[in-house]
Formats: sequence, C-alpha cells, structure tokens
Amino acid sequence: MLGKLVKYDIRSTWRDFAAVYISILLGVLILPPVFNHFDNEIVNGIAGFLGVGIAISTIIVMVITLFKIFNTNVFSKEGYLTMTLPATSTQLVVSKLLISSMWIVLTGIVSAIGICIFAVNLNAVPFAEISDGFRKFLSMIDSNGFLAMFMLAAAMILSAVKEIAKLFLACSIAHLKQLNRFRVPVGILSYFVFSWIETLIVQAFALLFSLFPFTEEFIRQLKLIDDMSSIHQHLGFFNGMVVVGILYSMVVISAYALGTIWILNHKLDLD
Repeated sequence: MLGKLVKYDIRSTWRDFAAVYISILLGVLILPPVFNHFDNEIVNGIAGFLGVGIAISTIIVMVITLFKIFNTNVFSKEGYLTMTLPATSTQLVVSKLLISSMWIVLTGIVSAIGICIFAVNLNAVPFAEISDGFRKFLSMIDSNGFLAMFMLAAAMILSAVKEIAKLFLACSIAHLKQLNRFRVPVGILSYFVFSWIETLIVQAFALLFSLFPFTEEFIRQLKLIDDMSSIHQHLGFFNGMVVVGILYSMVVISAYALGTIWILNHKLDLD
C-alpha cells in the first residue's frame, strides 16, 4: 500500500513542481539577455538580487507545496477519503516524507542548474571557467572525498526533511479538536517551540562534548581545515561530524513522525 500512496502523492504534486521548474528555467534563460543590454552597476546589482530572489522564492514555493500535500490530503475534506484507504497512519506519514525528500532533491538539482545557467548567460562567469574549475575540483577528490561529499549531501537533505517533518507535526497539533479556534497561531507557535527545543538539545550536546579531554585537540584539528589540500588530512574528523549530523536528523525526523502518527491515530479531527 505504501507504494500506491507514493504514486498517488507524485501524481497529485508533479504539476505544481513542474510549473516551478519550468518557471525557473525560463527565467534564467530569458532574463540574462535583457540585463546584458545594460552595462552598469545598478543593473548588475538588480540581476544579482533577482537571482537570489528566484532561489528564495523556489524554497518558499517548495515548502508551501509540501505543506499543502499533507494538510489537504489529511485534514481537509479530501482527508475523509484518504482515511478510508486501507493504509495505516504510519504509511501515510512515511509516504509524505518520502515524496518530500524526492522533491527536495529535485528542487536542489534544478536550482543548481538554474544558477549556473543564469551566471553563464549573464556573462558573470564564463562557461569555460566553470568547466575548468569543476575538472580541477574532481581531480583533487579521491574515493574518500566523494564519500564525504555524498554524506554531506545526505546530511543536508535529511536536515531539510527534518524541517518538513516538524512542519507536519505542527500542522497536526494545530488540528487538535481542543485548539480548533486557534489553529493558525498554535501551528506557528508549535513549529517555533520545536525549533527552540532542538536548539537547546544541540547546545546541551555541545556542552557535554566540551567536557571530554580530546575536545581541545579536535577543535585544533578543525581549525587546520582551511583549504582543499588540508581537508584530505582531516576527512576522518569531517566525516565523523557529518555522521553525527545524519544520525541526529534521523532521530529527530523519527520523533516528529511518531508524534504525527500518534495524533492521526488518537486525536484526528477532520474539517
């Protein structure tokens, strides 16, 4: 049943994301030639500001769309149909998180491609320079380096999924029957409370870590990572930090998902 839920979520969301991706690609193809007709600092500043705005807008649209996936499919009138499916709350939540992960990855890829196209078309960075820089970068990275890059990408994706899982739980809390009159403020407050708790947890772990005798040496080693040539000597430290971040994100995602599942099983209140 999980596979069917994933297929359904893809069919219900691909049009929204396709429209976003097409808009990004059209923007980075059409706008640079227009700006190239005007060669002054003000126009260049506007172009840079516009590029940043496109990236921020993409993130905002992605978050809103992913939130709509969960809120509409579970807590609106559509939720009555969703809850009649032969699927558990766990499968529903896992499906939404899997789809969120997929769209986060694709949005990141499309955004990176869009930024490169925008920079090249704007003549800000020659394509040959980008190509040469990329080849030099690859030549400096060995198998351990590629593993570190993969782990770092996984950590960044899981960190983004963690925020989506937090958003799902805040949305579920906002739909508790007892809080029916204050859904919006309660949902927003819940999200920020969870973020505050996360900050306290991270600070507590940092304080605990500082008490170990090897902490001073660890920090000294980190300060030595100031360029690509020295990174190879300290990949162990770097990978260890990334693994800790991955495990932390997985634990927090699981906690948020379990909280959402519990509310769906025991406190669900559909409109």
